[in-house]
Amino acid sequence: MLKKILLIIGILLTGLLVYMGVLWIKNVWPIEDTSLKNEGIGKLTIRMDESHIRHYYPEFAIANEDEGNIYYFDDKDSFIVTTDAKTKKIVCMELRDKIDGQNFTTKKGLGIGSSFADVKLEYGTNYRKKSTEIYGDMVEFQDSNTNQKIGFGIDYANDTVTVVVLYDYDKYKFPY
Repeated sequence: MLKKILLIIGILLTGLLVYMGVLWIKNVWPIEDTSLKNEGIGKLTIRMDESHIRHYYPEFAIANEDEGNIYYFDDKDSFIVTTDAKTKKIVCMELRDKIDGQNFTTKKGLGIGSSFADVKLEYGTNYRKKSTEIYGDMVEFQDSNTNQKIGFGIDYANDTVTVVVLYDYDKYKFPY
């Protein structure tokens, strides 16, 4: 009798571990590349020199940090650009909210309020779904040739984009 109970518990634990392994692999397994060459938000692109930020958008405020500078357009909840301390190049851009008088979008014309159908139309279906602490449900595309990822926060109930994150995953570890 004890052997049967131990066998059942062992089978259940094995099943649980296999299930957890499949979930983990889905988040780290490589996905087919989507071209993100020359991708950016507004007039800015990844690896652009930080001097271009002030050139194109003099309204940006700046905060110095050990890892690099962080530029805020309007406020810390709208459009954030992070640069690398050593190279002085843009490594991450986060578009979190619409800004009055500005039309910040990706180079393919997608931004806050775009539909998930438009995201799939422009970037394809080779994406990874993520559930994140900061932005909730996201879809993420990657380009291993440029070491870039672009993520779109998706409100599935309203079929809309809630956030856009573009970053160089080789230089910057985005804290989803």
